[in-house]
Formats: sequence, structure tokens, C-alpha cells
Amino acid sequence: MADWQLKEGERLDDLVRDGMKLIQRPDQFCFSVDSVLLAHYPAIRPKERIADLGTGTGVIALLMSALGGRDITVFEVNPVMADLARRNVAGNHREDVISVVEGDYREAKKAFPSGSFSLVVVNPPYREVGSGKMSGMKGVASASYELNATLEEVFHTSRYLLKYGGRLAMVHRADRTADLIALGRKYGMEPKRMRFIYARKGHTAVRVLMEWKYGSHPELTVEPPLLLHNDDGSYTDEVLAIYGKETP
Repeated sequence: MADWQLKEGERLDDLVRDGMKLIQRPDQFCFSVDSVLLAHYPAIRPKERIADLGTGTGVIALLMSALGGRDITVFEVNPVMADLARRNVAGNHREDVISVVEGDYREAKKAFPSGSFSLVVVNPPYREVGSGKMSGMKGVASASYELNATLEEVFHTSRYLLKYGGRLAMVHRADRTADLIALGRKYGMEPKRMRFIYARKGHTAVRVLMEWKYGSHPELTVEPPLLLHNDDGSYTDEVLAIYGKETP
């Protein structure tokens, strides 16, 4: 059993999958359902080399390790979050599967040759600087706004890291779908799968899950909608299954 040593302001949460746990800090950024959905979206292939850009606590990589990922490199520029990611990887005994790189993923070329990965996953900051009300907590603000990397820089870095034929998977705001398609094509990545996420039936989409293929031909599959909540506010059976929880 791992000996979890918590620092001031930290808490230990249950990830459910494989009995894993996760140290988080509310003054930084705590993962949401978006990260869980993204971790489950791309099918993990044998001998897949995966890169997670802006890993935060490492939650996406940890979940993907429970789903079959065996070679995952995560990048995190915030030293506080990089420390959390390292401790979460060690606490869950995933050191042989997940490597933590502290630094700006836009400078990945200093350590990795082009085409080093077959799958890149990213849950990027959703908001452009100047939109909405930015949090006064630096860690939360940098995770929510494009302070460290713009959406275009995410695609630029992903193209560098991906081998030809590799895939990029992302979750983002549904109202930026046009930007996601346009930027992907600008960098030679064709959207292949798309699934819109709705808070509940009858509402407009709030998020979109997308998967691109580097160097592919145009052919996009729009998948059935994903509903997060029932009318009473509880999670739908599909979401509970994704979390690894039993349905009522």
C-alpha cells in the first residue's frame, strides 16, 4: 500500500479505476469529468507511445494506464503540478509506465525527435486571454486560459510529436469546434471522430471530444451524443460506467 504524504492544502481523492488515488490542490486545478471522458475516448493500441500535454495532476495518464497504456510521457510546465504528477505516479506505482517531463511542451523538440509518439492527448485551457473572468489564483487561471500555450501552439506541437498516421485526441468547448477543425487541417491533421457532450437532454452541447489523424484523408464520423446527467441531476449510466462505478 502506498504511503501517501500530503502537504498543506492538499487532499487525496479516489480515482476508482484500479484502486488508484490522486493528490489534488484546490488552489491549483482539480480535474473534472472532461479529463475522465478524454482518457476513455481514444482506443489504446498495442505498443502505443502516448504523450499527454499539460498533464496537471497526471489524472489522464493514470486512467489511460488502467485502460492499457504502457508507454506514456506527460508534460507539465507548472512546477507545483509537475510535483503532484510525479507523486501521483509514484503513489499509484506507475513509474514503469508513466514518465513525467517538467517543462514547456512547446520545447519538446529539445528532448524528443519528431514523430516520437503515435498518440497525443490534451485537455487544453479552454478560454482565450481576454474572454470571461479570469481566476485570481495563478494555477487555476493558467489551466483555464491560454496563458502558457495557445490552441494553435497545441496543434503545432502535436504535429511535431506525432508520427505520420498518428492520432491527436482532445476535449474542448463545443462552441470552438470550427476552430478545432480549421487548426487541425492547417497542421495536416484531419478530424476523424467527433462526439458532442451535453449536460442533459434538450440542452445545447457544452463540450466536444475529437480525434484527428495526421496525414489522413477527409472523412469524419459524428458519433452519438453523450449525455452527462439525467433529469434529476444524477450521472447517466454511461458516465457512471466510464468512471468505473456501478449503476444504481
